[in-house]
Amino acid sequence: MLNLFKKKLIIYEIMKKWLFAFLFLFNFVVLSQEYTLKQIIKISDSLELNEKYIDAIDFWKKNTSVFPILSKNYISYFEYWNDFENQSFDTIISIEKSLLKIKNRNSFESEFLVKIFSQHYHHIAENDTWEKALEKGLEGYQIKDFHKATNATKTDYLYDLGFMYSETGNYFETIKFYKKSLALYINQVGENSTDVALNYNNLAYAYTKIYNQKNTIAYYVKAAKIWEKIYKNSADKNDYLLTVYNNLIYQYINYGDLAKAKINLEKLNFHFNKKYQSEKSKNESAYFESLGYYFLNNIRVNAASNKIDIAIEFLHNFEKEQTLIYKNLKKSKYLLQCYAEIIHLLNENNEFEKALDLGNKALVLCNKLDNPSFLITFNATIAKSYKCLNKYDLALQFYENAKKATTKNYFNSSSYTLEYLKAEIFDENNQQKKAVEITKNNIEQLVDEHLKKKKSIEKINFTDVKELISIDFITLFYKSGKIYFNSYKKSKSKNELKIAYNLYLISNKLFKEYYLKGEYNDELNKCHTEITEGLLEIALEKKISKSDKMYLINAIEQNESQHLAKEFFKKVNIPNNGSNKNIEKINYLKNELNYYKNQKFSNNILAEKNSKKITTIQSEIKKLLDKTSQTYQEIEKTSLDNFDIQKVQKLISKEEIVVKYYVLLNDVYALFITFDEIEIKKIAKTTILKNAISTLLSETKIIHQNVLNSSKIVSNYLLPNLNAKKLTIIPDEFLNYLPFELLFDKVSNQYLVEKSTLSYDYSLALYLFNKQNNIKIDNKNLIAFSPNYKNQETASVRSGFSELKFAKQEAILVSKLFDGTIFLNENATKSQFFKSINNFGLFHLAMHSNLFDDNLNESSLVFSNNVKLYFSELYGLNFPAKMAVLSACDTGNGNLKSGEGIMSLSRAFTYAGVQSSVYSLWQVPDKETSEIMISFYENLKKGQSKDEALANAKKIFIAKNPMKNHPFYWAGFIVNGDVSPIIKPYNWIVIASLVLLISLSFLVVFRKKLFYFRK
Repeated sequence: MLNLFKKKLIIYEIMKKWLFAFLFLFNFVVLSQEYTLKQIIKISDSLELNEKYIDAIDFWKKNTSVFPILSKNYISYFEYWNDFENQSFDTIISIEKSLLKIKNRNSFESEFLVKIFSQHYHHIAENDTWEKALEKGLEGYQIKDFHKATNATKTDYLYDLGFMYSETGNYFETIKFYKKSLALYINQVGENSTDVALNYNNLAYAYTKIYNQKNTIAYYVKAAKIWEKIYKNSADKNDYLLTVYNNLIYQYINYGDLAKAKINLEKLNFHFNKKYQSEKSKNESAYFESLGYYFLNNIRVNAASNKIDIAIEFLHNFEKEQTLIYKNLKKSKYLLQCYAEIIHLLNENNEFEKALDLGNKALVLCNKLDNPSFLITFNATIAKSYKCLNKYDLALQFYENAKKATTKNYFNSSSYTLEYLKAEIFDENNQQKKAVEITKNNIEQLVDEHLKKKKSIEKINFTDVKELISIDFITLFYKSGKIYFNSYKKSKSKNELKIAYNLYLISNKLFKEYYLKGEYNDELNKCHTEITEGLLEIALEKKISKSDKMYLINAIEQNESQHLAKEFFKKVNIPNNGSNKNIEKINYLKNELNYYKNQKFSNNILAEKNSKKITTIQSEIKKLLDKTSQTYQEIEKTSLDNFDIQKVQKLISKEEIVVKYYVLLNDVYALFITFDEIEIKKIAKTTILKNAISTLLSETKIIHQNVLNSSKIVSNYLLPNLNAKKLTIIPDEFLNYLPFELLFDKVSNQYLVEKSTLSYDYSLALYLFNKQNNIKIDNKNLIAFSPNYKNQETASVRSGFSELKFAKQEAILVSKLFDGTIFLNENATKSQFFKSINNFGLFHLAMHSNLFDDNLNESSLVFSNNVKLYFSELYGLNFPAKMAVLSACDTGNGNLKSGEGIMSLSRAFTYAGVQSSVYSLWQVPDKETSEIMISFYENLKKGQSKDEALANAKKIFIAKNPMKNHPFYWAGFIVNGDVSPIIKPYNWIVIASLVLLISLSFLVVFRKKLFYFRK
């Protein structure tokens, strides 16, 4: 038994030694082959790079015995490229099939297969459609061993997928794949690479297509910074810097930031002049395109600055350039673009004759080049000039010429746009019947061509056109609605009124899908304003029911700019960065979901893929929502997408009125909301009200004796016969500059502040959130700042850089009232402010501020030793405080940005997450401000709400200072946002009841004891 065991053990040991030897030999052979294959592939790639295809074929034939399948495929591959013009693409397809049959491909086979897929989709892109090329590209991307390919191959492949998605119009997927490609680029070569910069540039372009201007600018800036580093000491051969600065200038002008457009123009001009000084450099192939960028952008910036003479001078200099070759379309497009910029400016400045001269000149060049795009542009601009000159026959003629230049190869907006422009001419020429006829035919033809189905204009609805999400189609529908409404005004046809209302509603719904919930630009605001004005005007004419009013207001409010509300919701006391990141992802996914939901496919396979994509995105959103804090769940309920005016009504007390204003192109409307009623009123002509308010404010800021009369005039417009104990004002446009407290009520013979408690909000959505949110900030610790300044003279108002005597006294007293922390004089530093952000809930800033109307980012709060905290820095903060009191000048003033409101320091605090702000609307006096502020905090200490505390502080000031009852002294400060008390007031009824109950209990017990004692 024992011997048998020993024998088995010996056999096992011998087998183990043989097994080890076998494995060693196997690994050696395999590793040797792997190493050999690596060297072979390296040589093969080198031969391919140098296009030595015959040498590559011979080289692989020598290795056929070692790697038969791979060698055979590579030989076929190089034979294909050696005789490319005579070879069939079936060769590549055959290689692809052969490699796909290999079950367990090694990394070299995987690499080769990915390269073959790349060849395949490139071939399809050149010979068929981008859609089919993308389908093949995705097939390659989805093979199980795609990850085995080299980083260089994967980088190019992912980039190509992004590009193909771009060509098929799916820019969300474009961005995803560009970002994947970018990550690999950076991993291989680092940040400072031309390939990385190009990827940033392309990402920026993709973001323009989903109307995300913030990321567009950010990625162009990243590309520019990299190229600045790369070409700091060498020539930019491809003129990348000129290209990226051209893109940035266009974006900044479109964004309305002319200051930054000018800075980027300086950089573009610098690099252009740096490279193209000599005659030799002007012979380079890139010169003309760069010259085009130079002239086009100098014209753009001067046109945006309304410097028409300088813009025209640049145009004349461009025309004199000897390098212009008019027969070359590519080289002439820049000149044509320059013409278009100047003509637009001339039309805007009512210089129609000059616009016509230049337009006709441009048209001659266009006809030589036979360029349909520019032919449409210049025929349409000439038509506009004639229309403005009341030469309607000529205008119609040129609109017809523009329409003839449109192509019907695919469905687009151009021909329909030109038709409504024609209809507008008849409408403005009091030929409403003809205008309606053209409009009816145009809309019905659009739906017919889009759906391949005839429908009368009375029966067309949003679902018929929901895929037409572009600014052109949105404009088409509301302009068509306007034509029908103008006709109704004459005919009084209820059918025309109904059609007009429906067309405006369709436009409004299309806008909702189009708008990606970011910051408004001029185009978005113009569009939203015109739709809103049409809807409100028709609603008043139709005398719609309360339920219809609610539907209408929700439709309008859901399309209001969501930029400020989104940022505030994101930052207001969200406890961790993880939630912030999730929120950003959720918002992006929602926009992406919106895109896929609006796709329409005749192909069932593509429709099924789209449906799966929707399900996947919805699942991703749900997972992210589960990871976010309860705070975000609360915020989501009150987001603008879910806004409901009925929720607002439920939160309004019986003594309160909420007034939301809409300042539109022609008229100003007011929405009066009480707990049980909603009323829409047209209150004034926009220009008349704007002038009246301008007069009132000028008389307020200089202590004019006529202020009372001006106040009564404005009051009649804004708050006619309004009687409410509490008012919440949601202003719009120029109304943001007005403190409504200074309006004078003729009936009570009092300023509004003396009869009502007022507060303000930036939007109905923020009002709703502040009223119903469960997010509470428990930190009631107060910190006060009052700096010293280099100029030792004492200032009477809180502007400039002189010492503020009363601001310091104010900060000290306020701090004592709330047992707070205070930083005075040289200790009131900007760095100390940053350190305090997460440690305090209440901030009192008694200091100077700087307001720059022409350069928003230069506006600032001024800390010790004149160190500035800029508007742009505040915007970047995550600052979830309960309240910030900006006891300085003009902290609520700034540039009025269309659709967004005043770009002020106070807005920046809200953007950063501060729940409520107290701020000023002019250069407030130091002494009087101090008195009001101290009184305000004393009232807060008593448990009063913020709006009540400020109103009472003003009343006390007026009562104590009868010689200073002019609004200049007391009306400058207002409170915006959450007005709930800082300190909860004692409920004296409850306390008295408890005292009484305890007393009665004590009395009963005492009487019982007395009874027993006597007994």
